[in-house]
Amino acid sequence: MVPESMVVCYNLETPMRDGTLLRGDLYRPAGEGRWPVLLLRSVFRKRDMSRAFYQYDPAFYVRRGYAVFIQDVRGLGESDGEFDRFTADGPDGYDTVEWLAARPWCTGAVGMFGSYFAGYLQIMAALENPPHLKAVCPMQTSVSINRDCDTRGFLFSSHIGWCMSRLLNRLRDGRYDPETTARMLPKLLEWIRDYPRSQLSCLPLDSMPALRDTPFPLLKDYRRHLLEGFDDFDLLHKEGRDADLSAMKIPAFYVAGWYDSSRTPLIDHCMTQRSAGVDSRVLIAPWQPGEPPARPDSALENGESAVDLPAEIASWFDYHLKGSPAPSFPPVRYYDIAGGPCFAGGAWPAFPACRRFFPADMTVRPSAGTGTVSFRHFPADPLPYRGYGASALPDPADPRTVVFITDPLPEDLPVRGLVRADILFSADVRDADVMLSLGDLAPGSAGAPPESGKLFRFCDGAVRAGYAQGWDRRPLSPGEKRSAEILLGHVCYTLRAGHRLVAEFAGSAFPKYDVNHGTGARPASDPDAVDSTVTLYASDRSAFRIDLPVSGSGGA
Repeated sequence: MVPESMVVCYNLETPMRDGTLLRGDLYRPAGEGRWPVLLLRSVFRKRDMSRAFYQYDPAFYVRRGYAVFIQDVRGLGESDGEFDRFTADGPDGYDTVEWLAARPWCTGAVGMFGSYFAGYLQIMAALENPPHLKAVCPMQTSVSINRDCDTRGFLFSSHIGWCMSRLLNRLRDGRYDPETTARMLPKLLEWIRDYPRSQLSCLPLDSMPALRDTPFPLLKDYRRHLLEGFDDFDLLHKEGRDADLSAMKIPAFYVAGWYDSSRTPLIDHCMTQRSAGVDSRVLIAPWQPGEPPARPDSALENGESAVDLPAEIASWFDYHLKGSPAPSFPPVRYYDIAGGPCFAGGAWPAFPACRRFFPADMTVRPSAGTGTVSFRHFPADPLPYRGYGASALPDPADPRTVVFITDPLPEDLPVRGLVRADILFSADVRDADVMLSLGDLAPGSAGAPPESGKLFRFCDGAVRAGYAQGWDRRPLSPGEKRSAEILLGHVCYTLRAGHRLVAEFAGSAFPKYDVNHGTGARPASDPDAVDSTVTLYASDRSAFRIDLPVSGSGGA
């Protein structure tokens, strides 16, 4: 029977093992009864959260016979304590799940849902394996919230904007004394307007204004954890990056959009759990981060939802929390980014087949006749990150990029799997980055040069020379050749016959990646930065190639 009314109880207090009280709002069907509970733990204040994807709309689930509990995490919103990332995440999740399971209105079955940090919090709680947590649905996240999970040695410097946003909420909620609020609130509002310039362009990075004599533990932790300790394995373990997902026995329905960097680790998380015998599933759907498709203004958003996500989330929890029939959707689904068919199967194929491209066979811009080609990197003027989607080829006169372009493809090329590249390079400095972006260049108008066509970027990756071989940093010797692998993520994209593959190399993608100083020193404390030249040995076919996994259809 569908509940006809809903009861709301605000600020229920949940005690944590250290005595801290966290507060959450309960939404449940009216009347007497016991219901399974869906828990959302959020760093965004529960009283003014959005309702994206219905995942934050309690009424949607109450109508389906659930109670919903939305909790402010420690130190944010109306919960006590100091916001403590990475230390309290797992234990607080465990304690909340078990507290909910013991309530008289709960059947004892608890699920968790939510996206971004709320998704990460689910994984941290599930890794603690609380007895009454039956299933989770992490969206647009991964076991490590601070990296793309396929790069080493890059700082997650842009997270400073996220930290300042949390502090603005705390200041506005009266968490600090009037003097601190009056002094810091205007500064944070000014800094956050253009934090790439006001914070991330500082030398050294730990001198950014937001970190100078800060009264906020969150920013002190940011400096220690994300800047100074970005390659400290003790801190990486605390964050969860090296967590063993095979030890997570809670079934997970992982969801991401095509533009989410989390799509690659979520596929890996799902496959790891399934290999360990856990019924986990993954959906990579054709939408922008944060919202379902709503506008017919891009290749990803045609105004129609390809997936009824709310219904699928409900069926996932019905199965694991209510004992209903299993969901009808298969374990792995991956929609083509350009509106093509959906891959569906039992596993995401590793390398069903491989089409290898050699830049030595491609046209290079600017032209080079010596077998090598170079680009420049200027730390004071880094190239901005160009995300996925429609774009234009870079200016051939810009020395910061090198572009390789294939001849027109003779037939459709369905890319299905993990895209990777092997490169061989050197630099005239102690450290350097190589960014690689792949794009689809459509034919231009009749009689126009190929470069006039429309470009669509569909994947990218990066490597930092000092960490190309592992987490033990190895600075370059000027002129030393170094080989490296660049992982560009899992891809489901079809290049059409007559189109050209474009490979764009550069030394920066700011602020997605922090700017390489070139000195070989640790960037957080390095006050110096030097211009550099990176040389690509693209004519070496044994060491410089791009591998695109291709497949005709289906999966295992």
